[in-house]
Amino acid sequence: MAAALVGGSLLSAFLQVLFDRMARPEFLNLFRNRKADDDLLKKLKTSLLTVGAVLDDAENKEIRNQSVKKWLEELHDTFYQAEDLLDKINTEALRLKVESEYQSSTSRLCLERILPCTSSGNRFLKRIMPEIETIVVSLEGCIQQITPLGLQVVQSRIQSQQRFETPLVDETTIFGRDADKEKIIQMLLSEDANRDNITVVPIVGMGGLGKTTLARMVYKDLRVEVSFPTRAWVCVSEEYDATRITKELLRELNISFHDGEKLFSLQGKLQDGLTDKKFLLVLDDVWNSSYTDWDYLRTPFKGGLQGSKIIVTTRDLRVARTMGKKESIHHLDLISTEDCWSLFQTHAFEIRNDNHNPELEEIGKKIVKKCGGLPLAVKTIAGILRSKTTSEEWEEISTSEEWTQIDNQNGPIPALRLSYIHLPSGLKRCFAYCAMFHKDYQFRKEEIIQLWQANDLLEYFEENKTIENKGEKCFNDLRMRLLFQQSTENLFTMHDLVNDLARFVFGKYCLRLEDHQEEDATISRVRNFSYHPSYYDTFHTFYLLRDSKNLRTFLPLRRGQFSDISCKLSNKFLEDTLPEFISLRVLSLPNYDNIVKLPDSYIRLKQLRFLDLSSTNIEKLQDWICTLYNLQTLLLSNCNKLKELPANLAKLINLCYLDISGIQLKKMAPQMGRLRKLQVLTTFIVGKDSDSTIEELGKLPMLRGRLLISGLENVSSGRDASMANIKGKKHLEELILKWNEDNYLQAVEDVLDNLQPDSRIKRLNITRYCGATFPNWLGSPTLSHLESLSLSGCEYCFFLPALGQLKSLQSLEIVQMSCILALTEEFYGDISATRPFPSLKKLRIEKMPEWEKWHIPQCDVFCSLEELCIIDCPKLIGEFPKQLSSLRRLEISGCDKLVIQNGRLNIFKGDIQLSSLHELKISHLKDLKLLSPELCKLTSLEELEIQDCGSLLPFPVNYLPASLKSLECYRCDKFDLKSQSWQGRNLELLTLHHCQSLKVVLLGSFPMLKRLSINHCKGIEMLLVPPCGIGDQSSLTSLQSLMPFPEGGLPAPNVTGISLSFCEKLKALPERMESLLPSLLHLNLFSCPELECFPKGGLPSSLQSLDISNCKKVMSCRREWGLEKLPSLINLSIGGTDEIELFPEKDWLLPSNLKTLLLMDHKNLKMLNYSGLRHLTSLQLLYIRNCTRLQSLPEEGLPAFLTNLEIRACPLLKPRLEWEKGQDWPKVAHISCVIVDLKLVP
Repeated sequence: MAAALVGGSLLSAFLQVLFDRMARPEFLNLFRNRKADDDLLKKLKTSLLTVGAVLDDAENKEIRNQSVKKWLEELHDTFYQAEDLLDKINTEALRLKVESEYQSSTSRLCLERILPCTSSGNRFLKRIMPEIETIVVSLEGCIQQITPLGLQVVQSRIQSQQRFETPLVDETTIFGRDADKEKIIQMLLSEDANRDNITVVPIVGMGGLGKTTLARMVYKDLRVEVSFPTRAWVCVSEEYDATRITKELLRELNISFHDGEKLFSLQGKLQDGLTDKKFLLVLDDVWNSSYTDWDYLRTPFKGGLQGSKIIVTTRDLRVARTMGKKESIHHLDLISTEDCWSLFQTHAFEIRNDNHNPELEEIGKKIVKKCGGLPLAVKTIAGILRSKTTSEEWEEISTSEEWTQIDNQNGPIPALRLSYIHLPSGLKRCFAYCAMFHKDYQFRKEEIIQLWQANDLLEYFEENKTIENKGEKCFNDLRMRLLFQQSTENLFTMHDLVNDLARFVFGKYCLRLEDHQEEDATISRVRNFSYHPSYYDTFHTFYLLRDSKNLRTFLPLRRGQFSDISCKLSNKFLEDTLPEFISLRVLSLPNYDNIVKLPDSYIRLKQLRFLDLSSTNIEKLQDWICTLYNLQTLLLSNCNKLKELPANLAKLINLCYLDISGIQLKKMAPQMGRLRKLQVLTTFIVGKDSDSTIEELGKLPMLRGRLLISGLENVSSGRDASMANIKGKKHLEELILKWNEDNYLQAVEDVLDNLQPDSRIKRLNITRYCGATFPNWLGSPTLSHLESLSLSGCEYCFFLPALGQLKSLQSLEIVQMSCILALTEEFYGDISATRPFPSLKKLRIEKMPEWEKWHIPQCDVFCSLEELCIIDCPKLIGEFPKQLSSLRRLEISGCDKLVIQNGRLNIFKGDIQLSSLHELKISHLKDLKLLSPELCKLTSLEELEIQDCGSLLPFPVNYLPASLKSLECYRCDKFDLKSQSWQGRNLELLTLHHCQSLKVVLLGSFPMLKRLSINHCKGIEMLLVPPCGIGDQSSLTSLQSLMPFPEGGLPAPNVTGISLSFCEKLKALPERMESLLPSLLHLNLFSCPELECFPKGGLPSSLQSLDISNCKKVMSCRREWGLEKLPSLINLSIGGTDEIELFPEKDWLLPSNLKTLLLMDHKNLKMLNYSGLRHLTSLQLLYIRNCTRLQSLPEEGLPAFLTNLEIRACPLLKPRLEWEKGQDWPKVAHISCVIVDLKLVP
């Protein structure tokens, strides 16, 4: 093809795609016998070839010549226009083809149906030809500038003839940092008594020095791991967000929280998790040098034990000085030439045997010197050279002018520019597209391949590869060149400087909302748009897209707190603006729960390749979606209200990915086998109709990943099952086989036998299988890669296969198999040949009503087991495995026969090894009276949870181990703390729910207590608190009998939160709160009807959040609260009263620093008092709910600084806030986010 003459510039691959468009058979057929139109196409091709011939030269000169740069930008725009136009033509050709083929497959093909298609094609070409002429004119204008600009045809660079596989490198390999590592480790391990409890160790240095890599080495050092059992790592990044940082720390520490929790609540939980612990935190890539922000962020860290440390990596010395002391700052320098050479050798020569080639070594050392001691530059340039084998190629890089460019000092470093220049043309486009991702964004490989595919960036690569293989190769090539780096097991990211490189070469076409500056004048050129979603994405959020009519990608980049939560998108933007972007290839709208249907105007989005509606409330996909013939990726996971797919889905012949996991579909769309390009089909429902049989799966040979086959009761024979060719789908990793009815058929065993997967399957689930035996393949050692197996609801099986022979099995679930009486020797397989279950880590056996005996062989078995759950097995009386030294979690529930006559569990015997047991849960054992004295020997036990053991009595002091940190007791009516003398000296968490015998709680028994939760314990009358106080967080709910707090107050200097709910007899808060609770941040009072006014002296000045609801007597003295005296109060919620008609009342003062104000359930509230609100200059959110008599907003409007207004269940106010029509709309038009009854306005 003529396009092969084009060199290696970014636009060369673009040009290749354009020529491929014009070479497609459907495209050529459309122009057949239309000479005038064909001549114009030839003119277009000639013009493209002419400009293509000088693209290499133009790319080389654009950095130094602004006129050339402008010429390239104009040409790029023209290429985009040409691609859009050619896509229109190909889409029309595709439509004619699909309609013709689909009609011929469903009815007799007749001439009457072909003629309208031909006529339609002619009319289409007549409309489109003027657009082709316009593009030709634009290209001719570019051609006329070639000579004046001095652009020339450049001979293609010499390419290596030798080709070899390029294995991925170890990205953590570093040189020259041993001394830095040791110095930092010594600072971490030092225990200077004169220092603060927490020491911050900033690592500061320019980008590319390896600060993060060094911190990771330190973090993973065994000495550090031993010294700091509590550790967490968070990437802070340029976009500083204290809420996100706190949530990610909580995730790292495995501390649960709710998605909607406010920062003050999150910080309370984080403080609980860190107090009295020696911890190490890493705050990576910090840019914010504000001391105020740092002081607020570190509040939860202050309770850590002496010796706790925080590592900070930053480029900015101001950040280092703000967060750490001068003597603890570690300055990272450039590495030596010798270390640079060692690093270079590792990455450049690793895959070949010519690392002693003197000629290449000489050139390589010259290149290393030019990298200036910067590790990132060395690794990146070595990543390019590792695929080049000739001295000419190496010399070309060594002598490149890029090393001496000084006229663009704000651009990427030379080594990175060279790494980009020497990328093959197709890789350049794929890399440049990544300019959409913000710094530190973590992406999945599958995600980025789908996005590349949707933008036709993979068509440049070899034609004999599937799209998935092309994408894999492209991804691995970029990773091999160290432009991508792995951050976790399944996620990848780009170094900040590499991200800057992508922005440098393609930023003008990629708009990241958070990076946009108002003075940016290139919005109209933008093709790709990305943004961070928020809870409410308003119309105003996307206002800047009004001039971006050529948008191709609309992509929310979810991370941290917005990774899974539901959000809302402006309906006006969804319905009016998005359909205007008719060039869209990628439209991603996941987790927007206000989406219930797509507007019919989306039928205009004919170029759409990628559509993500996951986790929305969409109820139906209209039939017109089946006319989006270019669609490749359709993601519908967890669309819980979607019950069926469009009947004509088989028309989407380009569909490669269809994710319908988590949806309760009634049936499958017919003729799914026509979708021959499908690579991912998460669910297939076998139907009774001829066009939805299991045979359709046999027509989809490229399926990979996860596949759920449901409705297997509709498969009548093993022969039919074999038609699915499951064994031939060698790229499946997870297979779920599900019968929906308990119809026993003789053929069912043959059906399962013929659904055998390939030996490389990793996860297998069989549900409601009705056969009496399992097929031989299930327990066969040939399933050598099987890691997870679940057998559920197989009610008629009498025996389990020899699962012990599955050498890679890590997780096994056996659930609801009523005919299993025993786990016999056959369960383990041939124990003389191999140790059974050598890799098993998790075993769950549940709902086995007839299971009585568990046979345990004499050999070592379950030696790797870490989690064991035995649930609802009421007849089990057999012995337990003894070699459980690796077990960390044990759950026993609903197994009454395991309780022997003395009222104890029979599993805690001296011959059962449980030395590593960390967590124990016991529940639903109605006859359990006593815990075993053997529990005290479990020296690793930290968490004990007991539920629904109504006969459990208090246990002696010596029954629980000193290691215990968490005790939770639910619905144990006879359990009573008062009658025992146990000293829980290390207990940090105490939870008592529905324990009705409790009357007095002796909190002095728990000196290390951090979190106390007592709920629905109706008999509690008194809390006895020691003089030293209690822990950091308290929740007291439904304590109807609780009357006074301890006389003299509640000494709790570290308590950060108190919640009192349904305490019907409580009359007063603790005395001297302002002095005895100096750390109190959050106070919640709910339904305490007898609670009177606040104590003398008022509330603590530290209080940040106050929530009062349904406390009538407290509300009656609200003017005496003195809230205006609380300098830290930023969140105020008041609800459940019928006394207030005007808020705030004239003599009721609120603190000026309030940020959030919530008014709920005020039955008689009629008006808001503007004069009482206007001084709240920090107020950001005003939330009003269920104020049914609230008539209007103040005449003066709402404060100008308000950014969020949410109104819910206020019927008189709702019509007044209708967009541009309501009487009160002018009063709120300045507020960026207005929500009425959970809907964004507009």
